[in-house]
Amino acid sequence: MSKPSILSQTLMAVATGFVLSLGTAHAAMAQSGSNTAARVNATIKPCFGMLLDAQLKTCGGIKYKKRGHNHGYNGSGRADGRINCDTARPGALEAMVRSIRPGGVLRISAKSRSCHGTLDVSKSLIIIGDGFGPNSVPAITAPDGQPCVRISPSARKVTLKNIYLNAPRAQMASCVESYNTELTFQNALVRYEGDNAAVMASGGRVNIIDSTHISAKSKSAAVALNGVVLLAENSHIASTSSGIYALLSGDSVIQGVSLQQLADWHGFERGEGATGLDLQLDSRGAIMTINAVQVNHFATGMVLNGAGEILVSNSLIANTDHAMVSGLERLRMVENTLLAREIGINIENGTAFLGRNSVAKVRTGAILADSGAQIRAVDNRIDPGTDGCANLSWGNIPPAERTCTPWFEGSQFDAPSDADQQQFYADFWPSNALPYLAAK
Repeated sequence: MSKPSILSQTLMAVATGFVLSLGTAHAAMAQSGSNTAARVNATIKPCFGMLLDAQLKTCGGIKYKKRGHNHGYNGSGRADGRINCDTARPGALEAMVRSIRPGGVLRISAKSRSCHGTLDVSKSLIIIGDGFGPNSVPAITAPDGQPCVRISPSARKVTLKNIYLNAPRAQMASCVESYNTELTFQNALVRYEGDNAAVMASGGRVNIIDSTHISAKSKSAAVALNGVVLLAENSHIASTSSGIYALLSGDSVIQGVSLQQLADWHGFERGEGATGLDLQLDSRGAIMTINAVQVNHFATGMVLNGAGEILVSNSLIANTDHAMVSGLERLRMVENTLLAREIGINIENGTAFLGRNSVAKVRTGAILADSGAQIRAVDNRIDPGTDGCANLSWGNIPPAERTCTPWFEGSQFDAPSDADQQQFYADFWPSNALPYLAAK
């Protein structure tokens, strides 16, 4: 028999190795059962959240020995962690965040003192506090000029739940800053004193749900959003300036939310001209629903603009100069109550369908339309004010510029304690917010 060629020997070696590999794989499968399938599956699935032991090993993690409560996987990190701010050393909170793998849970407790620092989040994470109340300690207190939580785009989803965040000297920083992330506030409390927004988000999605309270003593809106999808439900926003300023991308919902201007800047120029909801839709096909919303004590209740369509229903706008200003392409207002000192509804552009709304206390105009705007109205009830302003002659002054408050009755001659708002930032807490609104 002739000696095999080098090429034949190579092919035989490859075939033999392949057969041996198959044999080894079959043996391993018989020994470990479904773990092999899990290892294979891990190669096509991301290392996210609670995964199987076999999957963790394929994600770069190396198991090491237990050491107290720090056992886990080096590289992949632990599934969750807990920090007690009463006893935690400086930097422990930040170190714990780095040790938790994406999708994990961080629990923070604070009974006697806060964790001081900025929490930089670069991975998907659920952050849960021990709850909050009027006498509770913030879970996280931001350093001067720094945010409480900063979320980078690499974090796909971040949830702040049952947690109290405080930024008492934020300056130009926000308490929570988010970039291209789905950020969820769930029964959270945010208290903020600074020049910027308490919550600032650019891109992604923002959910403000389950009795979340955001209180801001600032020069800006309490919540500032740019290019996001917004879901706000059953929550409360209080501000010394405006409530929500948002450029919205896609379909959004505001349901059962109360917005209130606080009395701190009553009579000051900074507090004048604030808006409860200032919203703009950035695309023609965008749809937004605003239902069961209360807006109180802002100079203008709602300002709505953009190319999309908004439905406002079953809502109350009270104690304002102008209740509603719209430049939307298409607005529908159904069964709302608007109490305004000057103008109830001012349609600056587009088409507005107004049905079964109650407009009261106005002294300049109940429903106005600028040139180019169209109104389709049915069964609206108008109850104008009865003072002497109704007898004024306006001539050619545009409706949006008409005012009727005598100069000696303006808020410049009031002290903040005389304001109708009755509540100040220092006294405003979740426990007394909703009863106050119910009484009004």
